[in-house]
Formats: sequence, structure tokens, C-alpha cells
Amino acid sequence: MAQAPARAASAVRLFDAHCHLQDPRVVAVAPALIRVATASGVARFAVNGTSEKDWHLVKQMAEDHPAVVPCFGLHPWWVPERSPDWMDSLRRFFTETPEAAVGEIGLDKGSHGKTIDFGEQVEVFQRQLELAKELERPVSVHCVRAFGDLLEILKQTGPFPAGVLVHSYMGSAEMVSGLANLGCYFSLSGFLTGMKSTKAKQMLKYPWIEFF
Repeated sequence: MAQAPARAASAVRLFDAHCHLQDPRVVAVAPALIRVATASGVARFAVNGTSEKDWHLVKQMAEDHPAVVPCFGLHPWWVPERSPDWMDSLRRFFTETPEAAVGEIGLDKGSHGKTIDFGEQVEVFQRQLELAKELERPVSVHCVRAFGDLLEILKQTGPFPAGVLVHSYMGSAEMVSGLANLGCYFSLSGFLTGMKSTKAKQMLKYPWIEFF
């Protein structure tokens, strides 16, 4: 009897470009999730920190699991909780973890983000972008309803040769080329199905778009 072909998944090597395996809701089962996903063809996992409270968990996870790419950053939702020496602490994590990327950082004017002072969000975001450029690290960016602000800030700080991933992109198709010229790449999530079809089709024409 002829041998059955190997599962298609085993021939595909995937990169989970944005996840939060350190989240308290899943951290206990993260090792099992990594094993199952690895067996299904996921080669690497970019685990994004969000605040000073979880950077050590991300670092430990990367030490325990070679497939994990650690990312350290202060997410806009946690800007009000930052300590006075948060930037020194962040820099220390990058010194101790040369393979780490910067993330998750960004801007948010959504339902939760609008409760957080936008000026503070911008200041924290800019400082982390400058650090990423200084250290030549890739960046993972969260942006909700602030794409015009994002483009202007990236213009002031960029370009970014190490790359910037704008995940779950929901901005206009017209902004894609301007952001891409600064070193940005884009991921599209299930929210794409809620867009007008003409807008979605316009974005999908660009070669910088990736699906995650």
C-alpha cells in the first residue's frame, strides 16, 4: 500500500507575527499551545509585551521556548500605569535580550483608548519609536482610529530600516504607500470582512500586505 502523503501543514512554515501568550488567561497553557502550533507548522511566535508588569514573563517565555521572539513595549492602554523609570526598565530588557523586538506600542482613539490622554500616548509612542530606531529593532504597532496621527509621527521619526508591522490594519488604502515608504508592513485580521468591499480590494492590491 502506498504511504499516505504527509500532512500539508507539515510542509508549511508559519510565523505568528503577533500574539500574547503571556496573557494571564492563557499563560498556564502556553507551553501546550506552543507545542501544538509548532506541530502544525508554526515556526516562530512574536510574543508582545504590553506593560512593565508582563515584560519579565515574555523574557522568561523566550528563554524557555526557542520558538518565541520576545517583544517589549508599553501599549497605549497601559500608559497611565507606567512608573517614573519605565524607559530605563525597558532599555534594560533590550540590553539583556538582544533578539527582542519593540512592541506592542502605538496609538488608540477607540472606545478604551479615548479615556487615556492622547498627548501622553503620543509622548510614550515617540520615545519607544526612537529607541527602536537607535537599537535597530523591528516594531509592532497597535493603531485604532489614529492613522493620520500615526503617519505624521512616523514621518517625524522614520524611516525604519528594521521594519514596522502595523497589525490589524484598518486605515485607508490611500495611506498604505506612505506608510510603506517609511518601512511599514501590514497585517489584516478578520475585521477586513467588515470593511466596504471597495476599500478592502484597494488595500489588497498592495504588495506590503500580509495576512496574520
